[in-house]
Amino acid sequence: MERFQALLEVLLLSGLVSSLVAALLLQPLQSGKAFDLLSNAWAFSLFLLLESAIAFFLLFVIFRIRGERLSGLGLRWHRWKSHTVLGLGMVPVLLLMNGVIALAFRTYLPRYFLEENPLTGLVRTPGQLVLLIFSALIAGGIKEEVQRAFILNRFRFYLGGTWTGLVVWSLAFGLGHYVQGVQGVVIAVLYGFIFGLIYLRSGSLVAPIVAHGVYDSVALVAFWFLSRSPR
Repeated sequence: MERFQALLEVLLLSGLVSSLVAALLLQPLQSGKAFDLLSNAWAFSLFLLLESAIAFFLLFVIFRIRGERLSGLGLRWHRWKSHTVLGLGMVPVLLLMNGVIALAFRTYLPRYFLEENPLTGLVRTPGQLVLLIFSALIAGGIKEEVQRAFILNRFRFYLGGTWTGLVVWSLAFGLGHYVQGVQGVVIAVLYGFIFGLIYLRSGSLVAPIVAHGVYDSVALVAFWFLSRSPR
């Protein structure tokens, strides 16, 4: 029963339920192209924030039933400075990896090379940039890392072990980025594995949250300036 309950909790926190509910709640607003989630930064950000709120609510319910706390996932301030430095130190590595993978796809798999990320392409004004950075910090930096820690811990105690969870969830995390194409999926799988590894090695949520949040913010700001530089 504990394994079945853990599996059910993983499915609830996997993003399937929260994404479906968020999409259903926003359905009345999607009658026209003005609210197309993949062509409007405001609509996409609203979806991300609503989906994150639903995911946090589901986590709250599970924790109340289980009698657990976020501190049990590693959201503690013990050694937060060193964990913050670790997270910041990973950002250049992630950016370099992104560049290397993009070059490899351009050279060897040009058919799947991503000329422009469809999500960063949503940014057209400074206000949209700020909004998307805020949404990325909440949905990516915080929600996805809390979600990852929860799922890895469920695998650790009930569903086959930590490494099984790390591999399975990294693949699932990558597939969740399918809208960014094959290249985006590959990058997300590797990043998911790295974020999970940072969490497992440090035992803290601070390092992966900082790494993920800062990376997303730097990537968005870099895109904003590069897309407007003269060619």
